[in-house]
Amino acid sequence: MRKLLLIPLLLISLAFRADAQKVPPEKELKTMARDSLLAFNEAVQEKNFAGFHKHELATIFRDQMPLEKFTTVFKEFLEKGYDISNIAKVEPVFDEPAKIDNNGVLAVSGSYPTKPNKVIFKLKYLQEKSAWKLVGINVQVLPFVENTGPVPTEKEAKRLALDSLLAFNEALQAKNFESFYRKIAKLWQAQTTAAKLKEIFQAFLDQDAHISGIADLDPVFDSKPAINSDGFLVLKGSYPTQPSKVFFELKYVYEDEVWELVGINVNLKKSGGTDKGLKKPESDDKDEEKKE
Repeated sequence: MRKLLLIPLLLISLAFRADAQKVPPEKELKTMARDSLLAFNEAVQEKNFAGFHKHELATIFRDQMPLEKFTTVFKEFLEKGYDISNIAKVEPVFDEPAKIDNNGVLAVSGSYPTKPNKVIFKLKYLQEKSAWKLVGINVQVLPFVENTGPVPTEKEAKRLALDSLLAFNEALQAKNFESFYRKIAKLWQAQTTAAKLKEIFQAFLDQDAHISGIADLDPVFDSKPAINSDGFLVLKGSYPTQPSKVFFELKYVYEDEVWELVGINVNLKKSGGTDKGLKKPESDDKDEEKKE
């Protein structure tokens, strides 16, 4: 079985509204995504994020995510030596049109159909001195899934999402991911440990984030539960909690005739529109991007 790595989306909180910007043309977006991911990959191969941290990240992101902390988040990439350099020869496929939010943050997401592993990315940029600099990065290296299960009903999907998110919340409140680790898919367990999960989600723990309010609400799915091209069940949507809505993207693999979690990405967004990844990046999810 091929390796699986799901990293949460790193995001910063922006307390300002940027001047209106235009979304770059698709050709430029492809170049931006490729250059960012190849620079990230180069840092992984060198086992040193200093250059990437200094040159690719926006100043506000560097200030809130010092080099040591950034390196800790992507520690597993360094340990495993994942190499995604083959994306250089492949065109990315975007999930949806790129867009710029009220804070001037440009969101670009998609995948590279590379083999034997597919590379999925979520990148967020802020224009700084006429250049787009990263304020969010999520990189996933997905394995080939040989079998899939039946798509759950909406009622079953709601229960599945709630159980996963409450288990994640319990880990945050306990500041211990041992129980959460025992509930995730064997596929994910084989690639991580409870201690590593805690490291990955340390930013969530530092801000004492919690999402227990979802327990009494029904989620609103962005689309019907579906199995993607990689054989993973994807549940994406939000809970209308107050004062911040809880947005989630969850991914599951079918193991022993049960859908088990392999990716998680959670964000809180206040009514004013500011992204705060659990008071903050997708499982991943992580999701996280997640831990996707």
